[in-house]
Amino acid sequence: MSATTADGGDNAGGIRAVSRAWRVLRAFTPDRMSLSLADLVRETGLPRTTVLRLVDTLAGEGLLEVGADAQIRVGTSLIAFAAFAESAWAVPAASLARMRALAAETGETVSLYVREGTRRVVVGQAPSPNTLRHAVQPGDELPMTVGSAAYVLLGMEPEAELDGLIARIVADADAGDTAGTADAGEIREGVALATSQGWSLTHGQREAGNSGLAVPVRFPDARRPARTVVLALGGPTVRFTEDKIPGFVHAVRRCAEDVARTGLPPALY
Repeated sequence: MSATTADGGDNAGGIRAVSRAWRVLRAFTPDRMSLSLADLVRETGLPRTTVLRLVDTLAGEGLLEVGADAQIRVGTSLIAFAAFAESAWAVPAASLARMRALAAETGETVSLYVREGTRRVVVGQAPSPNTLRHAVQPGDELPMTVGSAAYVLLGMEPEAELDGLIARIVADADAGDTAGTADAGEIREGVALATSQGWSLTHGQREAGNSGLAVPVRFPDARRPARTVVLALGGPTVRFTEDKIPGFVHAVRRCAEDVARTGLPPALY
């Protein structure tokens, strides 16, 4: 993932045109599949002439298309990308079944997270059976500044690299690239507690009234994925009562052990 600065500039370490094209594509969502040029300029923060050139280029590759009404829509070339992405990031059936069993057992949403730069990404999920539940979806990017999953992920990083990584996370948050509290000391405290306990519990850090509990997914060397992975339980704080936490920790740990055996999305290997 390419970083952006607060004023909309691109990461100087990457290829600027690619980063900007990606920002144009990311302006489209399942709820916004048709945008005007003005919409794209507003959403990307890029100059109008730049957006025009990018739209023309992406339309030439079939990634976007411009209708007779001047509305810009996603193109047919994305169909192949979507099929590939679905295959690459599909959670193996046995692992998904185990996550769904945990969601049914606890009544809370179960998610798999990996770190992507200074953010964490949901790569698999089993939703809570309850109407009132944790509202994130596979593919969502969340901050690494707060939250149990962030602390456990950071606790799995090499100690020699941790201070530098936390500094980058805080810098991105201060630049407006990541939502949430940007305090290196608080992050360090959260990581230290997660490391000493082997799990992390947080209440209302990312969103008021929402709690999360996360544990690392540990693999034998022969099956170790390319990234560190955590398994997290998320839901309303009113259901994360003190008497339930020991049972939640035990249940999530057992599920993490099972997922380590049954496997992760192919793209992680």
